[in-house]
Amino acid sequence: MFWIINDNIKFCPEKNALVSLTRPELSVILTTPACRCLVLLLESSPEVVNQKTFFDKVWGEDGMLVPANTLYQNISIIRRGLRSTGETDETLVVTVPRKGFQIEKGVKITRVESEAALAENAAEITVSDARPAIAPAEPASDIPVVKKGVKKPHRAYRRLLPLLFMIVSFAVGYFFIHLAQHDSSKKDFFTGYTINSTENGCHFYSQNDDIKSIGNFTRLKKRIMQTGLDCKKYPWVYFSSSSTAPALSVLICRKPYEKVESAGCVTLYFRGNVL
Repeated sequence: MFWIINDNIKFCPEKNALVSLTRPELSVILTTPACRCLVLLLESSPEVVNQKTFFDKVWGEDGMLVPANTLYQNISIIRRGLRSTGETDETLVVTVPRKGFQIEKGVKITRVESEAALAENAAEITVSDARPAIAPAEPASDIPVVKKGVKKPHRAYRRLLPLLFMIVSFAVGYFFIHLAQHDSSKKDFFTGYTINSTENGCHFYSQNDDIKSIGNFTRLKKRIMQTGLDCKKYPWVYFSSSSTAPALSVLICRKPYEKVESAGCVTLYFRGNVL
């Protein structure tokens, strides 16, 4: 299942991907929470999705308690991805003050169950548009006229060209999505990270000396555990902040990020001085 947004953006929830239909080389890979937020917005459109629904569906079902800024951060990721792949400056996801967020009411949304269904629907539209109007019957003549049929085998071929073009476009788009995921998965973003400690099943990693110090690490670890972190579900914890950062950013994963392509990670973000 996937979504078509404004007839020029394809959103694949299973791949966390946004892809331009007119330029398949334009693609964006969303974070898992941002992908879940976008699904909620599309399924609820044109209704408003309140903040509590986001927290319950995106993080609460995994036992996570995150600050409001984490939600705003993922909505921002969605907006940037839609602008990039849609090649537009329009805001497709709008903020409703004191309520939540919604898809802008003028945005066209189409849910497609499969590639086959999309191709079949496109073929029906193409054949219908190409079918000539039936001309009114001419008055009968006293002299019978016999018209010989003329075979035009190329007409059916012309009707298939739009369908073939669409299939090729989707195939190219899928290739670029797969290539982007493959390339990004091979990058080792955690070179230089070393383990601080392993406690209660959680493995804590950092590359910053200030965070590694005993006093700072103890305070930061306590702050993270106060969110309700379940070490059985997310045992791999990476401090991605530096000592000079104005906030604390932590990546928690189901599997070790540096070894597994799809680690199932979630970002925790805390405003304020980290140390």
